[in-house]
Amino acid sequence: MRSDGAIERDDARLARGARARRTAAVVTIGLCIGVAIYVYSTFGFDLDPRTLRARIADFGWLAPAAYVVAASLRFFLGLPSGVVMSAGGLLFGVWGGLVWGFVGFMASALLSFGIARGLGRDAVAARLRGRGRWLDDVVTRRGAPWMALYTAVPVSVLTPVHMAAGLSGMALLAFAAAAAAGLAPRLALYSYFGDAVANAWTLTNTSTFQ
Repeated sequence: MRSDGAIERDDARLARGARARRTAAVVTIGLCIGVAIYVYSTFGFDLDPRTLRARIADFGWLAPAAYVVAASLRFFLGLPSGVVMSAGGLLFGVWGGLVWGFVGFMASALLSFGIARGLGRDAVAARLRGRGRWLDDVVTRRGAPWMALYTAVPVSVLTPVHMAAGLSGMALLAFAAAAAAGLAPRLALYSYFGDAVANAWTLTNTSTFQ
């Protein structure tokens, strides 16, 4: 049987771990807000296709990296997921929008999950009772497939659900697999739409100058 001293040491270690996770989450939020403010103040956002293409052209070979940063921080920038996903197709074509959008939105999903896990999981777990504990167990063991289906729905809201997964006991690997499975078809649809808009705009401009 473990001694009281060993139990106290374990409790202290767990408490230090929880504080470290909360501190890391708060620092991450601060950094994200700082980067978002810088991006907005420096570049702004104009959703006109011609302006977007001109903006992205200014980055040259760093254009995909700039898009990935914008996609990963879209929640802090106040940008809807559909707009950012469509912009990927508009700027890079179907396949480019799919690839770079996948990188950016996976980063956004993992960021949301990690912040919620660091800030709130310990507090939530300590207060779970009865039905709450049962629901947390269900989400932990069976929630990933349902989250993948929800993420794939084109009009679904992503960040709150990804944060809720972070507050649950869902494993990081299960969350990442579900997010990837849901984001891929959603990004394909929006990238195709963005590319179609770009092609329509190009055809319109070509016919105008003929």
